[in-house]
Amino acid sequence: MPDVPQVRFLSLFVPHLEQSVAQYQAMLGVAPVQGSGNAVASHPFAARGPVVFQLGEVSLALYECDQQTTHPGDVGVGLTVSDAQVVNRFREQGGTVFLSSLSGDAQPLTIGMFPDRHFFEIVGPKPTP
Repeated sequence: MPDVPQVRFLSLFVPHLEQSVAQYQAMLGVAPVQGSGNAVASHPFAARGPVVFQLGEVSLALYECDQQTTHPGDVGVGLTVSDAQVVNRFREQGGTVFLSSLSGDAQPLTIGMFPDRHFFEIVGPKPTP
């Protein structure tokens, strides 16, 4: 039986990044962290971001939506998986993959969306040599 996927981060797509950062900082009572934390450093479907709040083991990443692929209110779930078949099961359940990347010995990243407009950013196991 495969290991349970781990939630690394949640992505929230917002219309105005600076305004949302101020709102979330006031509500959470914590400042954003430097860098991208566990979140995707440069989201291919965001105009800007991320600005990341570290909330325990999970990062909350705010991205400014690009108004073409992403829209205000879109949500992404960033998962780390050890089961390479997760992406295949994602597709079998109606998920559309927009990006799959692998460079060098880095962990593969797949970004896709279910028909309900929820994004999944799946970081898979490192390839075996």
